[in-house]
Amino acid sequence: MLRIAICDDDLGFTGSLETLVLEESRSMGIRVDTYVFSDGRTLLKSIQYGERYGLIFIDIEMEQVDGISAARKIRETDRSVLFIYISGYDKYLKDLFEVEPFRFLSKPLDKEKFRRYFKEACHRIGETEVFYQFTFNREIRKVPLKDVVYFESRNRVVHIFLRDGSTAHFYGKLSAVEKELADSRRYFLRIHQSFLVNYDYITKMNFFNITISMNGKEIELKISEDRQKEVRRHLCTMAAGKAVIE
Repeated sequence: MLRIAICDDDLGFTGSLETLVLEESRSMGIRVDTYVFSDGRTLLKSIQYGERYGLIFIDIEMEQVDGISAARKIRETDRSVLFIYISGYDKYLKDLFEVEPFRFLSKPLDKEKFRRYFKEACHRIGETEVFYQFTFNREIRKVPLKDVVYFESRNRVVHIFLRDGSTAHFYGKLSAVEKELADSRRYFLRIHQSFLVNYDYITKMNFFNITISMNGKEIELKISEDRQKEVRRHLCTMAAGKAVIE
C-alpha cells in the first residue's frame, strides 16, 4: 500500500488533488491510502506519532509550519520519502536543495503534468523491489511480488505461479497469504477459495471466469459463485481500461 500525504492550506485544492491521486492510482492498478493535512504542523505531528508516507504533496507557503520547514524536519528521520512541491519555487531554490524535492507543480494544477509526475514518483518508489517470503523444508525463500501471477491452494499446500512459468510451494493457508498481502502496493483478488490473483496479470473477465497472462499463455480461472459480485465490483473499479470486460 502506497501511503500519500497531501499538505496544503487550500482545502478546495486538496480535495481536487486527492481526487486526481485516487483516479490515477486506480488507472495504474496501484493501491494507495491518502491523508490530507491543512498545514505542516499537523503533518509533522502525524509523523511524530509513527505514520510514514511514500509520497508527500506539499505547499511551500503555509501558515503555522511552511512546506520547507516541514520537509527539513521530515528529512531528519526519513531520507526516502518523495516530495512534490506545490506553488512557485524560484525564490526558494537554495532552501529546497537540502530537502531534495522530487518535482514541482504550480497552481492552477496542470493535469497532464500531474499525471506524468505521479507516474514517475510511483515508478521511483516501486524500484525498491518487494518480495513475498515463505518457508519450505526449514528454508526461508522469497520471490519478487511483481512476478507472482497467482497463488493456488491445494490440499493445505499453497502453490505460487510466476510470470516466467516457474512455480514454488509451501505449506500454509491461502487466507493467511491474502491477509499478508492486504497492505502491499499490488492488488491481489481472492476470486475463489483456491485462487488469489495478481490484478496486473488479468487480461479479461466475464461473470464466471477471469483470464490471466502467464509466460506468453492465457489461462482461465473460475470465479466462485459466492464471490462473483464482489470480484466484478473490484475489477470494474480498478480496471480503468486495462482489463477487457466481456
